[in-house]
Amino acid sequence: MIYVRETLIRWVLITIVILFTIYGTIKALPFLLGPSLIVLNPHNSDSVASTTFTVSGRVLRAKEITLQGKPITVDTSGYFNEVLVSYAPYTILTVEATDKYGKKVTKRITVSPSL
Repeated sequence: MIYVRETLIRWVLITIVILFTIYGTIKALPFLLGPSLIVLNPHNSDSVASTTFTVSGRVLRAKEITLQGKPITVDTSGYFNEVLVSYAPYTILTVEATDKYGKKVTKRITVSPSL
């Protein structure tokens, strides 16, 4: 009877430790991964059809996102769309996402207006 009781207590404690480990991993995952930034349009070295063009993309786990150093709005799914002006001979876009822990990811894209 004592052996069964000790075994049951041991399994309960092991289960509790496993559950706390899983919970801690899930909570630490955003910190470990950092922000994610994907620029969907335009791609690097693209030619844009006119002097104004749309920059679009998606961010995940980001508290703040900036385009050319200015904050931009993001919808509830993490997508953004912004209109910019392209200057000859080329324009360098800088998109930066920062998470709540201060980790940053930056994408630089060069576009040129088609003549």
